[in-house]
Amino acid sequence: MSITKNGFILAAVSALFLASAVIAPISAQAQTSCSFYRNLAVGSSGGDVYCLQNWLAAQGYFAAGSTGYYGPITQQAVIRWQLASGQPATGVFTPGSFGRELAPLGVSYTNNSAGAADAIRDAEEAIDDAEDEIDDASGSRADEAEDLLDDAEDELDDARRAYASADYSRAIDHAEEAEDLANEAIDEVDGDRNDRDNDRDDEDRDDAADAIDDARNSLDDAWDEVDEAWEDGWDTDEAEDTLHDADDVLMDAEDAYDDRDYDEALDLADVVEDLISEALDEIDEDRDDDWDNDYYGNATDARDALEDAEDNLNDAWDDLDDAWYDGWDTDEAEDILHDADDALMDGWDAYRDGDYSEALDLADEVEDLIDEAMDEI
Repeated sequence: MSITKNGFILAAVSALFLASAVIAPISAQAQTSCSFYRNLAVGSSGGDVYCLQNWLAAQGYFAAGSTGYYGPITQQAVIRWQLASGQPATGVFTPGSFGRELAPLGVSYTNNSAGAADAIRDAEEAIDDAEDEIDDASGSRADEAEDLLDDAEDELDDARRAYASADYSRAIDHAEEAEDLANEAIDEVDGDRNDRDNDRDDEDRDDAADAIDDARNSLDDAWDEVDEAWEDGWDTDEAEDTLHDADDVLMDAEDAYDDRDYDEALDLADVVEDLISEALDEIDEDRDDDWDNDYYGNATDARDALEDAEDNLNDAWDDLDDAWYDGWDTDEAEDILHDADDALMDGWDAYRDGDYSEALDLADEVEDLIDEAMDEI
């Protein structure tokens, strides 16, 4: 089985490939131009993603290192660019929408020869991988994979012919179909094992993405709560330091996700949640301490004030009795002291209800009434 079926076409394609600088391996040092021929979103990978990350970094929207994998950090960078340029914040890179900005940097965004060359190269690599898998396999699954691989090679030949005719759009279509067929052949050989692995990878990726999103939302809510506590006069210094640590860990989790280390991303997202809980506990402890001081302090003040008022009221009644025995007119003073008795009872009721501010006010009222009664005598 051989990929090359037409020596003349392959020679023509090889000559065209040598004329294209884009076919060279992409590196941070050697890359001078980029070609975008497809939409890019979370999960995309390749040289075009690497180019996009470098361009976003040059514009100040992407602070992480370029990896060639389109993860949440790259998605957020695209969203920031879209918002800044008045585009819908989809997080999906569409080559045409970036054309005017990319063109001055020597970046093309049409279905050109470089894009077709990249697609053909990807198809060739996929077919090579499929051949290796099939060579190690046997049975009916291998036979079905062979048929798929034959179809893939036919599509690759069509892609090369289209490339030689400068029909780059059709070349890309055929190359992508060839790559899809080659991958189907690999899936056919791997069978249930491959399906289980893919399902597990997808599940791990989804779990990590959900955990990071939840941690980010929780962190935003925690910062809002810290801001409110600070505005209310609470000491939030320790809580802020803890949340800054949570910010750093969340960035590490996003980096781990971009590196496809989903287990590490999950663990770091859990650390973020723990730090958030710690920060909120620090705020609650400060509030509880202040509340306890106010609560018990006011309770003690109210009780002492009521006891003093009660002692003074008893002394006032003794003074009134002495005045009555001495023949003084004490009627008005008695009425006032009866009012003081009522106010004292209300004060103790307020104290038992935990309304210490009201109890203090009523204790003061009792003292005022006592003074008024004594003035009457």
